[in-house]
Amino acid sequence: MPLLLAAAAAGFSWYATSRLIAVNRVRDSYPLRLLAVGHGDKTVTLSSGPDAAEPGAFRLAWPGGQARVGSVTASGPGFVTRALSQVRGDLKPGGPAGIEPDAFVGDPRTALGLSFSAVRVPTPLGGMPAWQIAGRRSTWVILIHGLGGSRADTLPAMPYLHALGFPMLAITYRNDAGAPASPDRRSHLGGAEWHDAAAAVRYAASRGASGVVLFGYSLGGAMAAVTAEVSPSRGLIRGLVLDSPVLDWRATLAYQGQRHGIPQPLVSLTEALLSWRIGLSYTQFDLFQHESSLHVPILLIQGTADTIVPPALADAFARADPGQMTYLRVVGADHVSAIDTDPSGYRTALARFLAPYP
Repeated sequence: MPLLLAAAAAGFSWYATSRLIAVNRVRDSYPLRLLAVGHGDKTVTLSSGPDAAEPGAFRLAWPGGQARVGSVTASGPGFVTRALSQVRGDLKPGGPAGIEPDAFVGDPRTALGLSFSAVRVPTPLGGMPAWQIAGRRSTWVILIHGLGGSRADTLPAMPYLHALGFPMLAITYRNDAGAPASPDRRSHLGGAEWHDAAAAVRYAASRGASGVVLFGYSLGGAMAAVTAEVSPSRGLIRGLVLDSPVLDWRATLAYQGQRHGIPQPLVSLTEALLSWRIGLSYTQFDLFQHESSLHVPILLIQGTADTIVPPALADAFARADPGQMTYLRVVGADHVSAIDTDPSGYRTALARFLAPYP
């Protein structure tokens, strides 16, 4: 029996790590049901479920269409009714749907009406596709999406940054759609990918940037911090915007284990196996150990209802060095959803934090 338990534990951990390092791209999911559409397509009633009642405005997706949902107008056992607008596609009751935090699809021009250039950032693996948007300032903002995401995830912040006059570079990194693959075609959970963010810093400098602010989401936030600490180009980095960042991989894995009822010994085994399979350095991705090495101002953005990274970790990180930290804590926001839950607060925080940069 002990041998069978050990084999089962090893099998679970191997499966879990395989899921983590596989190159998977986040796609729309449909865990909810469309119960009713009312008031001339002005409201939609959804079944209760993931994010159905999350405060804010979001993209409602269903097979073959999408719309914008806003405030909750009614709720009860098993249902939530929300304001509805910008319907594209045939919205019929009875079908599946889902609430998505990425408000836009497409590119800066099709989604936002912003002109951009399609460029490639040189790296040892080849050119990484990027969107480059002009601005009047000499400091560039480099936008880094999270694990399994895409450049489109960075679109919601672009109108704010454009209005402030910042040139922008929304990057891809190895294994992204259209980007060169890593040699082993595995995700290294930031351990190798941060080099592509560092290449983007060099690219911006070669195109006239006097400095850069790295704006990272989730894993992209961890990559931004590592780049600011150890990259040879770190002297060009003037600040960090970290939205729902992975501050500590061990703590994030433990948090997911607790949420899904996985015993701690299994989580520990998974951590060890993950490090062995891809060489992930947990020390490098424990930002608490390196906070004193980040000699730049930081805007930290965290939702209190985050289901991916532990919100309490962001609270502690903000308290660790209040001198260089600006903290936007958004009550009720899920992972990278603060901009949807509190767009006014998000916009104000960005404007104040970025105001000093030329």
